[in-house]
Amino acid sequence: MRLDLLETYEAVLTTGTTQGAARKLGVSQPAISRRLAQLEKSLGLALFIRDKTRLIPTRESAQLQGHVRILIDRGRRLSAQAEELRQGNSSEMTLRLGFPASLTLSIVPRIIEEFLAENDRVKLELHTGSYDTIERMLLDERAEIGFVGLPAQRPGLIATPLITARTVCVMPTGHPLAAQESVGFRDLKGVPLILLGRTRSSRRDIDELFWKLGISPNIRVEAHSVCSACALAARGLGVTLVNELMALDYAHMQVTVRPLQEVLTHEFAFATAEGIPPSRAAENFIRKTSEVLRYILPQKTETSVPS
Repeated sequence: MRLDLLETYEAVLTTGTTQGAARKLGVSQPAISRRLAQLEKSLGLALFIRDKTRLIPTRESAQLQGHVRILIDRGRRLSAQAEELRQGNSSEMTLRLGFPASLTLSIVPRIIEEFLAENDRVKLELHTGSYDTIERMLLDERAEIGFVGLPAQRPGLIATPLITARTVCVMPTGHPLAAQESVGFRDLKGVPLILLGRTRSSRRDIDELFWKLGISPNIRVEAHSVCSACALAARGLGVTLVNELMALDYAHMQVTVRPLQEVLTHEFAFATAEGIPPSRAAENFIRKTSEVLRYILPQKTETSVPS
């Protein structure tokens, strides 16, 4: 049953005339007459007796009034909820997110704070884990959107690129290399290193570059998260090479961050399960994340080629 027909019926009941109903609803008088005729045809009942300019409800109409008002109320609530969902800001919405733990100290809380300030009805559910875990969450529908490194490893995912970050050198405060404006791979010869696990694509790039330069790296610790690598560096156990985005989350530690002279990049994206379009709330969150990341990590254009 069309909501506009029911609202027209209610307006005629309230005002007693098609002219009054037209003024109340902001439509023309002929439109009111057409809607009434459509409603009566749909119900198979005469709802009003025409008495000159006034419309008097029939006995059958009187029996329907309570039901009609209930339907109008439900229809209006449905329309309001649909509008909230179109805007991506509904109290019925729980947006499930997947993020690597290495971003959740300050960057993700900032994104969530700004998102919730603009979307005050949406509820969020935050999951953390490795990129592989996040990809599995998406495929299992435990998360709607997930922050992943590119390229994604599992089929069945669609990625929306967010930002590219460079590799930086993170060292203990007071380390001799901190006196330099930037650090090159040759500067790391003999320096105790804390490197991320061998299975990561970024680690393979680092190993390949050391090999091309003929340097045998002094790897003291292999870590499996940026968080643990930076924490170990803060304890003076060595120097680590991590992406600059996640390094920002650990700038409060006793570490110094220096740019890497060689350009090694990390591409990040939000991924969703293939065949399941993201909700409007998810689209809003992706937009907000991109906005925040591009503010805290402006894109760089300079390049260098290792020799």
